[in-house]
Amino acid sequence: MALQFTVVKRKDMRKDAAADSKQFYGQTKASLKVDFDKFCDSVASYCTASSADVKAVLDAMTHTLVTRLSEGCVVQLQDLGNFQMLAGSQGSDTELDFTTDMFKRAKIVFRPGAKLRDIINNAKFEKQVVKTVTVTVAEPCDKEHVI
Repeated sequence: MALQFTVVKRKDMRKDAAADSKQFYGQTKASLKVDFDKFCDSVASYCTASSADVKAVLDAMTHTLVTRLSEGCVVQLQDLGNFQMLAGSQGSDTELDFTTDMFKRAKIVFRPGAKLRDIINNAKFEKQVVKTVTVTVAEPCDKEHVI
């Protein structure tokens, strides 16, 4: 299935663009949101584990991931990918001048595995059809209308 997108007008981001110039850019849109319970039900339907089992495993996985990342480990989850906590810092003139206060905010980096890289590399795009509705009002109305 293709990723839905719309085209929006924004500031021209090219290096040599004039300050007030604009260009049109594609912006992908998520078509649906899958909540945790539905995700667990879907995983359970794919294997022999119950939805409750899947929830328990994901809860334990989250706990373990947090523990291992805070220890400085790279967590490798096969085809899913790797998680790692990284942080950059400001520089100092000498090694002795460097303090832990110079670190910037840490972040968790995710590197997708082979199967996820495949869907990224083979992504298809489809322009979202936007319906335009014209409403003619004969007289002023102070009520809210939902179309």
